[in-house]
Amino acid sequence: MSEELKECPYEDLVNPTRVHVDSYGNVHVCQGISIGNCWETPLSDLIQTYDAQKHPICGPLVRGGPIRLIEEHNIDINSEYVDECHLCYAARLRLIDKYPDYLAPRRVYGLE
Repeated sequence: MSEELKECPYEDLVNPTRVHVDSYGNVHVCQGISIGNCWETPLSDLIQTYDAQKHPICGPLVRGGPIRLIEEHNIDINSEYVDECHLCYAARLRLIDKYPDYLAPRRVYGLE
């Protein structure tokens, strides 16, 4: 596996300047990585209380990209990946049942 996959090149997960809100109310810092649901918690509260380091998915990504995500969660991945997003998606797919509130909705991952 490439040692080049050590960062998230497209999203600022520490200080996001934008979020995505899906039709289910999930607030994403990246597609499929949720920081909460604005139907359950006001959006302003989600933004104010978001801490990337404490998030079980964003924390490892901030500390070392998708490589760190698979290391910290002991995911066995033995394939080639074309870029950081491809590896991150594969790792998150393996973690979706463990972190359903943080990796939502399942449809983003082709499930359901």
